[in-house]
Amino acid sequence: METSSIAQEYYKLKELWSVAEKKESWKLAVWVAQYPDVEMIDKFMQIEQSPVGESNDIFFRFEAEYHGDQQLFEEQLWNEFVTWFTPHPKKDKDLHRALWENNIIKEAFVPDDSLLPSAVSLFSELERFKRSITDQGEHFYFCLYFPLVAHAKQNIAHWFQQVIETVPDSLRLVTMDLAEERRIKLQGKKDNEALYHYIYPKLKMAEAIKNEMYKASDNYNTVDADARFRKQVIVVMDSTTQKIKNRTEVEVKRLITITEEIGSVSSKIAGLLVASQAFFAVQNTKKSEEYTDKALEESSKAMVDDDATGYPVWKSCMLLKAALLYGNKNRDAALLVYQELSEKASKRQDVYYIMETNRLIAHIYYEKNNLQKAFESILFSLAAGAYLDISVRRQSTFLHAAFMGLYLGKQIKTKEEVNEIELQLADWLGDDWESLLAQAGVDSASLKMEQSVWKDQLSKLKN
Repeated sequence: METSSIAQEYYKLKELWSVAEKKESWKLAVWVAQYPDVEMIDKFMQIEQSPVGESNDIFFRFEAEYHGDQQLFEEQLWNEFVTWFTPHPKKDKDLHRALWENNIIKEAFVPDDSLLPSAVSLFSELERFKRSITDQGEHFYFCLYFPLVAHAKQNIAHWFQQVIETVPDSLRLVTMDLAEERRIKLQGKKDNEALYHYIYPKLKMAEAIKNEMYKASDNYNTVDADARFRKQVIVVMDSTTQKIKNRTEVEVKRLITITEEIGSVSSKIAGLLVASQAFFAVQNTKKSEEYTDKALEESSKAMVDDDATGYPVWKSCMLLKAALLYGNKNRDAALLVYQELSEKASKRQDVYYIMETNRLIAHIYYEKNNLQKAFESILFSLAAGAYLDISVRRQSTFLHAAFMGLYLGKQIKTKEEVNEIELQLADWLGDDWESLLAQAGVDSASLKMEQSVWKDQLSKLKN
């Protein structure tokens, strides 16, 4: 029996990094990660970036994404760097102020805004910032972390190749690559030392997560029906990965039997929703639709009875139903489902779902070549999203709605009206809204939903 735990896998990463950081020659370290391990490695890097990190080095994370334009990318990196030192109205979020007030830096640091926004400028200013650190007793690096962008069209390896020779000795770059789809395979030497260091973690994250889930489900309690229900959910979802002698149908029946034993409305609806997702995962859309309809029926009853579990599950079922209809190329039926969901969300002032459903409605109208209806729907989506906190707007599908609103506006509105849209986006997203949309990777190709959007909806449900 596997005994892997999340803690054990974390310490494997810690040991690998400890070995890597002791090597003096490299300028770029690449975690060559398996798909299931990506999130764990990213979390490890986040921990090292935080005050509880154990490395002597100091880590910085850059969110800008490389889209093939070196100059634009370096401008975005520079602008991101500058924002680290911009005063924040909330004291607990003002990194620079915290460093200064806790005597971590010798003096207040102000980026030199006379410099051109380039990698050379960024590196030189980071060097200057590093010199301002109070404790210089032990040798340490500034590590600049560039997270994995799994579906990026352009390969950031091109940029690394361009700048690697200019990285100062006090700085290091770190990124991640997928073992299954290697993109970063660089070679190069400086003073007879390798510039690149590849780290090959061998983790068992799937087993570790499963073990943690079983622990949370009280693995030794075979009498309690709730515990057996939680375990059976894991068994059902595990069954969907079996290619030969698939047992999903058998395990779903067991799950439904346990929900009937429990007898509560919430467990019954949850079981039906899990069943619908499981059958979708094994591409049995007929069964998936059947269980989705049953879950909708039960959650609708719960809503009528004012059961607290009704609406949250009902809206998840509606998203799943619309996704199934869209996947079967029944756009008109999917549109009706999204519209009904939008109406219910409006009555409950559920602004996130108002935003999301109307964004998807706009996509369908766009595919039907009804630009006016698409534009009206996307404006409704944006108006709802405007009620969300700006931090949510800046990192959610609000960005896709914003791009779509601007794109459609340019198709059917006057130049003056488009200018009004742009001013509104600056108000909703900040003055850097253009670079923010560019970093989010939204473009005209993303206006058609195709498979990616509705599959994304399904993945959200599973999480």
